[in-house]
Amino acid sequence: MILFWGLRGAKWWAALTALSCGLLLFSNLIYFSGPQPRFLWEKGELAHSPAWLAAFYFHIVGASLCLAAGLPLMFPRWTKKYPLWHRWLGYVYLTAVLWMAAPSGVALAFTAKGGAPATVGFALAGVLWWYTTWSGYRAIRRGQIAEHIRAMVRSYSLALSAPAFRIIQAALFLAGLGDATNYVVSLWLSIAVSVLLAESCLHRVRGSGAFITRPLSPLGELS
Repeated sequence: MILFWGLRGAKWWAALTALSCGLLLFSNLIYFSGPQPRFLWEKGELAHSPAWLAAFYFHIVGASLCLAAGLPLMFPRWTKKYPLWHRWLGYVYLTAVLWMAAPSGVALAFTAKGGAPATVGFALAGVLWWYTTWSGYRAIRRGQIAEHIRAMVRSYSLALSAPAFRIIQAALFLAGLGDATNYVVSLWLSIAVSVLLAESCLHRVRGSGAFITRPLSPLGELS
């Protein structure tokens, strides 16, 4: 997985990432069946607003699609072997982020639990996610392969802030941190972890020269 290229235990980190994405996708099913989840009943009257509910479900579906579609795209050997699948999954990912998950996430940020710090955090994450994804799309349309890879590494790292948020939140809960503080701290830590993951990956790959010479060929080597 390109995000962990050059790190010790990269295959284990990739497996844990895939597992966390799978668990998050499975947990999202609670919003489509059974009794009303805690997150929704905590929202009170908002949970009965058609506009808010539309944004919420747009976000849940879009985020689920982008996590699922984007994961295979982070394995360069796979994308090189199946270029047609790469293209179609790329379209799914772009649509899910640009027109569903990121815009609705920014809209939902204004009613986020945790007040202004949470609103700023979610809005910032949504804007960065949209911008990096759009940058990746523009780069590939121009034939700028290396720039496309950099942008999409940043984009998918931000997508992974969702499972990171839940993992950090669970860890801080077990450590005894209060719910309100935990929520805001977990949010900002998950954004920081996502940015650090992307930039450290790009630094390692850039240092190897993989994005400088023959940008297409190294894609099969970064596993």
